[in-house]
Amino acid sequence: MKHLLISYLLSISLFGQIPPKDFSSWEILQDEKIWIGNYFDEFPWCKAKIILPYSIEDILFVVEDVNNYDKVLDSVIYSTKDDNNIAHIRIDYPFPFTDREYIVKFQRLLENKDIVYAFASNPGLNQNIDSNYIRLINAKGEWRLSPVTDNQTEVSYLWNGELRGDFPSWALSKAWVKHGNEVLSNLSDKLKENHEN
Repeated sequence: MKHLLISYLLSISLFGQIPPKDFSSWEILQDEKIWIGNYFDEFPWCKAKIILPYSIEDILFVVEDVNNYDKVLDSVIYSTKDDNNIAHIRIDYPFPFTDREYIVKFQRLLENKDIVYAFASNPGLNQNIDSNYIRLINAKGEWRLSPVTDNQTEVSYLWNGELRGDFPSWALSKAWVKHGNEVLSNLSDKLKENHEN
C-alpha cells in the first residue's frame, strides 16, 4: 500500500498540472480534421486532436514506440528510450533557429476508458546540457487515446508549447499549429502504412 501511494504521488507531481480532458477554455487555432488549440497558464499549453479509424491497441503500438519517433515524426532527428522509460528526443528546427531537445519520463496511465501515455521532465533529467541544442527543461504533456468505437479512436496530443531560447514570440502560434498537424498527420500515415503491410 505504501509503494502504491508513493507511485500515485509521484505520478501527480510529474504528470499533474496539465489541462484535464474536459478543459474547455482553449483558444482555437485550427478547427479542421485536426483540431488545434492553446491556453496560457504557467506555460503555453497546446492540444491537437483527431479521430482515427484504428483501435487503441493499434495506435498505442506506434505512440509507445519512442525509439522509432525519428522514423515516424518528420521533425524528430533523434529518439531513444531506456528501460526506465526515460526518453531523449531531439527536434530539427529550420534555419536560423537552434534545434531543440528534451529528456522526459514516460508513464502509461488509465483514466476511465482512456489510455494516457504521459511524459514529463524534471530537474534531475536536466543536469547535462548540450550547448548545440536548446533544452526544453519544462517539457510535459500526454498522448490520450479515447475509444469512440472498437475500431475508431479519438487521439489527442497535449504538450507544453514553451520553446525557450531564440524563438520569436510572434511565431509561436504558427509553430504550434505546424507541430500539431505534423504529429497527428505523421501518426495517421504510419498507422495506414502498418495496416497496408
